[in-house]
Amino acid sequence: MNIEKYTQQYLFLTEEFDCGNFVINNFLKSSDALDENQGITYIMLSDEKNYIIGYYNISVGREKLYKPMGGSVNINYLAIHSKFQRTQMSEYNGKKVYLGDYILRDCEKRVLRLRNEIGIAFVTLNSTKEGYPLYHERNSYEDFDIDMSNFVEESDNSGYKLYKWVDDIIGA
Repeated sequence: MNIEKYTQQYLFLTEEFDCGNFVINNFLKSSDALDENQGITYIMLSDEKNYIIGYYNISVGREKLYKPMGGSVNINYLAIHSKFQRTQMSEYNGKKVYLGDYILRDCEKRVLRLRNEIGIAFVTLNSTKEGYPLYHERNSYEDFDIDMSNFVEESDNSGYKLYKWVDDIIGA
């Protein structure tokens, strides 16, 4: 598997991509996924680079409530093709590691590299019900408290607003 920045050359591969969520599928298939003003998209490709296994899109922002809280990276989208969902990659300390964990770990490593360049305090995201176990249960993302909910922009879909301090990313 290879994780690369999504470019026009891979656009034809999106026709086959289906994670089971219409909105998340359509983002990848639209020109928005190639528009750097909408964040940067990275795709997980098969070894032959002829199939998209998963993808994520991230962007940066600045979060504040009463005072500035520091820079943030928002995971706008993260998805695994439905054929590969619940595919276990390994086991670590008695915990199963799935493809979703693997692509999230790649995203977090990218955040750590960005932190050294631009300063980032935490990662934010809006999770679907289906994605909640990936983030909250297996990877320690926390629900925003009620008074923290205005850190994350309202999204078009219902879900869970989550965050993780960059210092809490393993390897930080």
